[in-house]
Amino acid sequence: MGAIIINTKMLILLQLFAMVAVFGATSFFFVKSMGQQGMVTGILYTIENSSAVVDGQVVHEGDTIYGVKVVKIERSTVEFKKHGDRWRQRVRQRPSPYWQEPD
Repeated sequence: MGAIIINTKMLILLQLFAMVAVFGATSFFFVKSMGQQGMVTGILYTIENSSAVVDGQVVHEGDTIYGVKVVKIERSTVEFKKHGDRWRQRVRQRPSPYWQEPD
């Protein structure tokens, strides 16, 4: 029988992704059923390659979702841009009205 060796960092990362998968799916349903877009449900911050979960989708800096560009992902906020307007959102913060504006 082979042993599986997982270091502590790998275990924490796996747990984090599992939480994002569970909470992200729940939030996606909730946000869509309320007719809102742009709910940030998680942030995975690293110096090299941060990501965020917006409406159940994993996004990175430079990505665009619903016509909104992900400008910067920080430890506790995500900075977005649409039509020259910029704003920051925290996890579970009510989405900005900019998400609802047509492209």
